[in-house]
Amino acid sequence: MENLSGMTVNERLFSLRKLETFDSAIKSENTKLAIEILEECQLSHSAALETVSAIFKNPNLYGF
Repeated sequence: MENLSGMTVNERLFSLRKLETFDSAIKSENTKLAIEILEECQLSHSAALETVSAIFKNPNLYGF
């Protein structure tokens, strides 16, 4: 598996070719899929949940 440490979430998503899939999950409000994708990017479950929650609280801040 690719070493993703030190990368931002967006860099991890891009590196693993998951950026479009993640964006689609967010736009369709599919929390479960968005979290699964972030876990594939080596985020812990709690970090993935926190990230997705933050995006849903203020989508404009994150470009959605």
